[in-house]
Amino acid sequence: MTNRGLFGAFLKANIQMIDFYTIPSLSPNVRKALVMLAETGLPYSVVRLERQGDGKLPEAFSAINPNATVPAIVDRESGEAIFESGAILYYLALKSGKLLSADPGVRGQVMKWLMFEAANVGPAMGELYHYLLKAPEGAEAVVPRYQDKVARYCSILERQLEGREYLCGDYSIADVALYPWTAIVEEMAEVDLASYPNLRRWADTIGRRPAAQATY
Repeated sequence: MTNRGLFGAFLKANIQMIDFYTIPSLSPNVRKALVMLAETGLPYSVVRLERQGDGKLPEAFSAINPNATVPAIVDRESGEAIFESGAILYYLALKSGKLLSADPGVRGQVMKWLMFEAANVGPAMGELYHYLLKAPEGAEAVVPRYQDKVARYCSILERQLEGREYLCGDYSIADVALYPWTAIVEEMAEVDLASYPNLRRWADTIGRRPAAQATY
């Protein structure tokens, strides 16, 4: 191979394949995608977006995510733009061949817990955050409603983890999706994980993984 060919191969190998769009703060939804990128080992570059004076992200970002929220990714290899954290985890799992079984039955189990996070845990925690920190005075009356929801979801996860190291046996995108919420559930929802020993053990196990400690 000529020197030019060697240099071209070096450049190709070092192109960052995934553009990871985020904001400076590490929200649970952003953290999911960051953990997944670390778990897969796919090369990526971080694109940090700054909110404008009206609190919105730059208008140009809507071409990547019409809902103008983070995280989002752009796969330079395929040209695909993917938004919504659950969809990002699924896409990266398919691309890398990691954390999502090829067996239809096992995959179905993983996907239902991924959807459980997207439809229940994430929204409830998001509403709780809003009413605790951003809602007008007097809105605290609704806080117990969401704390009760979160406690109920913890009970569901506790039962699922009985006799299992991870939610569906092997570590998967379902675990990646739910872990960041569990990591903050005690502080935000006033849930004592001592009451959920399986859930605490699971969260501690994931928290020791190098990918779970990834930052930017």
